[in-house]
Amino acid sequence: MHAGQPQRRTQRHVASLLVSLGVLSAASPTSSQSYIKPPCDAAKPPAFVDALQPLWYRRFWTGECKDLSGLRCRRGEPYWNDVVRTLTARAPPGKRAEVATRACRLGRQIGFEWTLPRARRRIDTQDLKALNAQLEKPPDVMAGLTAVEAQVRARIRR
Repeated sequence: MHAGQPQRRTQRHVASLLVSLGVLSAASPTSSQSYIKPPCDAAKPPAFVDALQPLWYRRFWTGECKDLSGLRCRRGEPYWNDVVRTLTARAPPGKRAEVATRACRLGRQIGFEWTLPRARRRIDTQDLKALNAQLEKPPDVMAGLTAVEAQVRARIRR
């Protein structure tokens, strides 16, 4: 068993209990996903598997550790709102809408997978770093997106 696993399990249990008691309610800003910036903000929120997942999902999109104190959260960059903005700016003007759509869809996939409980997730923080490096690498944004989409599909299917 990994060090810290019992603590995380307990923290998930406490968060689930807080949700059931209404302390972390479904009406929180996390559930409305107001933290996801255009053009990605129109997507329907995913069906989270526990009470901590939407908090970590917010972290993925914003880089902020809001409501995650004590959970070994580190504020960080890049975060997905920033990734979408950067990719879209790098794309040729005629391809920006397509790049934004693909980047938003990819962010929802990666973010959901990264925020799953450790035993279920197939994308971890090291993978996020590698995927981001892959997106930044090619001068052609579309080629980078295509490569990362393939890697994400392969990871999720395993």
